[in-house]
Amino acid sequence: MPDLKVRRDRAAAALRLGLPTEAEVLARLHEVATEAGKNFTLIFTPEDEPYDPLIKD
Repeated sequence: MPDLKVRRDRAAAALRLGLPTEAEVLARLHEVATEAGKNFTLIFTPEDEPYDPLIKD
């Protein structure tokens, strides 16, 4: 979609939303990937062992 940025900006303006910077998006992604569910252990394997986190700090 060659006009994706134009559509995104128009939709954000119509909804009165501010668009985050790339740095803000990456910081939020990192936070969610490393912090969310820190007190939760997912065990759903045949060996009954917990999954390893995808991103480790």
